Amino acid sequence: MSERVGRREAAADPVVAELLDAVDDPAVVCDPDGAIRAWNGPFAERVEADPGESSVGEVVDCPSDPLERAVETGERTIGSGAVDGGGREVTVAVRPVEREGTVTAAVVTFAGPTDPFETERALYEASVDAAADAVYVVDRSHAIRAASDGFTRFTGIPTERVEGRDVDCLREFGIVDGEVFHEGMRALRELFAGEAERRHVTSEVRLDDGTGFVENRMTPIERDGEVVAVVNVVRDVTDRERRREALAANRERLGTIMADLPVMMVVLDGAGRIDHCRGVDFDALACDRSEFLGEPVEAFEPVCPDLVDGFRRALDGETTVETAAINGRTYKACFEPLSESATPTRDGTCDPADTGAIAVAIDITDRKRREEELQTREQELRAVIDSSPDPIVMQDAEGRYQIVNEAMLENVEFDRETVVGSKSCELFADPVAERMEDHRQAVLESGRARTVEEELSGEDGELVVQLTLAPYRGPDGEIQGTVSIARDITELERQRGELETLAEIQELVQESVRALTGATTSEAVKETVCERLAGSEYYEFAWIGGREPSEREVRPECCAGIDDGYLDEVTVTVAAGEEGGSPAAEAYRTGEVQVVHDVTTDPVFEPWREAAVESGFGSMVAVPLTHGATTHGLLAVYADRANAFSERELAGFETLGEAVGFALAAAQYRRLVEADSVLELEFEVHSTTPLFAASREHGCRFEIDHAVRTGDDRVVNYLTVEGADPEVGAAAARELSNLEEIRELDREDGPHFELTLTDSVFRHLADAGARGKRGVVEDGVGHMLVEAPADLDVRRVTEAMDARFPDVQLAAKRERHRTDAPWWPGHGDIGTRLTDRQRAVLKTAYYNGYYEWPREADSETLADSLDIASTTFLQHLRKGHRRVLESMFDAQ
Repeated sequence: MSERVGRREAAADPVVAELLDAVDDPAVVCDPDGAIRAWNGPFAERVEADPGESSVGEVVDCPSDPLERAVETGERTIGSGAVDGGGREVTVAVRPVEREGTVTAAVVTFAGPTDPFETERALYEASVDAAADAVYVVDRSHAIRAASDGFTRFTGIPTERVEGRDVDCLREFGIVDGEVFHEGMRALRELFAGEAERRHVTSEVRLDDGTGFVENRMTPIERDGEVVAVVNVVRDVTDRERRREALAANRERLGTIMADLPVMMVVLDGAGRIDHCRGVDFDALACDRSEFLGEPVEAFEPVCPDLVDGFRRALDGETTVETAAINGRTYKACFEPLSESATPTRDGTCDPADTGAIAVAIDITDRKRREEELQTREQELRAVIDSSPDPIVMQDAEGRYQIVNEAMLENVEFDRETVVGSKSCELFADPVAERMEDHRQAVLESGRARTVEEELSGEDGELVVQLTLAPYRGPDGEIQGTVSIARDITELERQRGELETLAEIQELVQESVRALTGATTSEAVKETVCERLAGSEYYEFAWIGGREPSEREVRPECCAGIDDGYLDEVTVTVAAGEEGGSPAAEAYRTGEVQVVHDVTTDPVFEPWREAAVESGFGSMVAVPLTHGATTHGLLAVYADRANAFSERELAGFETLGEAVGFALAAAQYRRLVEADSVLELEFEVHSTTPLFAASREHGCRFEIDHAVRTGDDRVVNYLTVEGADPEVGAAAARELSNLEEIRELDREDGPHFELTLTDSVFRHLADAGARGKRGVVEDGVGHMLVEAPADLDVRRVTEAMDARFPDVQLAAKRERHRTDAPWWPGHGDIGTRLTDRQRAVLKTAYYNGYYEWPREADSETLADSLDIASTTFLQHLRKGHRRVLESMFDAQ
């Protein structure tokens, strides 16, 4: 630690120590509350107490408390007091230390009373340092105690020649004459006596470069309520006085000119009275201008208070510009003092011959309106430009950027100051800058806008930018430069290409769906789909496979395209395991489309990767061929590139899978309808469902037949109850979990009720290519009679029964040769002539009493039960009638 500096250990700071060590007077650093944090040697020598345990208030008794005033104002303060209560008078100077607008500490220095001037030195130095002009300080003995560098600059006399001497030396050096000196002495005496707060004196003096005029602004400095010195700020006002003289000399000449000027001009004399009112626009005040002459400036208060304020400020030596509204017009008034300051007399008044002010007001109503309109348009244009997400720039004819918006700055590595004024070649590398300049020159030469596309390098790869350039013209119609708008259309181009591809792919899918209508067999359906897909430009290979009920392997049944023996290397099983985890097996098991976007990286495709890469495949999709709850097979499609299947394409393949599944199911059903021989299968069913329990409890028989399938996979069945009250069957049916609606039929011999079911066994059988003819539940045991094509695998029908009932056994199997129509013997093949919907409508109408008289159900009710419109119901009904009648009469 320095021998001269002491401080608390917690507040140790080498910088503070060095600063205090450099101060000869006693000095401390304290907190805003006065707690001493650090001190120097002279301070420790002067106080008796331990400085580290003291505060500034305990060390020195200062009635004016300069520390408190410095903390409150944030400015330097000075006071005086006694040290340690011993009567030793000192001057206390406090300099606050601020951080982020808050006083966090203060530096306090103490000056001893050895010399009156030394006692007030800090006070004098503060005054001199704060002045912007030439300054000198005079104490109560009229001695100059300090002078600023500006004093030498004004007079050419070094400050050391006047400091410590009586102010009379100013007269000795010829700076002022006797009259000016005596006027200054009177002002000093008045200030020391407290008779004035400040004094202004303008006088002619000798300056370094000759004679001139200065303005003396004398301000008293007080300590503890007593004036201890006067600081005089001297300002060179020679130019102002010269202007005043010139204005006075030209007043008469200006008076003759003002009368015809299209302005409003007013001149005041030094006393603030109106001397002249001239100008054509003065008539806007709607008053007699002669009434103002000789009146004080306040006479303008009723008509235009803004002019009064401007004149007052001009009389104080300030040049101002004000805008005033007069009778609905806007005027711009320029106020100019005729003299920088009035010369005070002994009684404090101004000499009117030496002061004055002039104001010239110009009607700017039209100009202001145009400026406001232009400003508004400019602001609107700027707002539009800056709010645009696209980079927008304006360049002059030489190619220098004049305006750039925020979007432009976000896309370059430069700030606005760097871009504005630069050229493209200074900001961007070749050949981009060259191409940009070529486009710009083409617009300048042709005078027409043009739009081009440029490929640029970006952080995420190549960008496609649409650049639109147009010329902009000046008021004279000449081209001044170009305006450019850049838009990133990379994603748009990608989407456009994707949409074009997607549209073609969707058309391919639609063509495949349409082609299914001409395929009458399962083999034709599969061949049509594979050939259409593999024959397109988007896909390389497609195959459709199926599996036998007793097997777990999906075997390819049809393929198209170039496979290079790929299918010989691939085995797909629906069981869990290495090969059972393939996308194809997952699609078959779950009934959901599965996709492999990149066969080279997707880990799930690893067992088949080598064979796929050798065949040139990059991605694949597996599509289940489903209809209802039955999966009829699997479609696999391969492309030669990765990520070939977008989300929209996958949705299209999902639709295709459903369409193919439906076509396969329809082909199976068509085989059933058109087959010469059919299998009749009878299944024995054991269940605990309500119908089974009710038949056992009541010893009755329930028959469910005439299944009608609606468009939303619901099935309408008709329930007949034998051996018990029909309500027994209704009560049991209402407890079925898959019952959606039950409706009573007014038929004594049955059927008694119409049931609308979801997840019906009849739907499962239809999806498997069979037809459920009738179901019977008696004494707690059920029997289901099923009809299927003769070549249909019985295990497929058994699986459909197992999907609905937990305990099913095949009780009988017989083949029957069909000789008549499948549902109306003796009257031709009506069943093949009716559509499924026509047959469903006829059954529903018949069993619901539509043909009874009076009718037991109307068309609206029956249409609701089938979830179709009543007009559609009637249309199918009429067409069904026609087909039945044609079959009856044509067969005779």
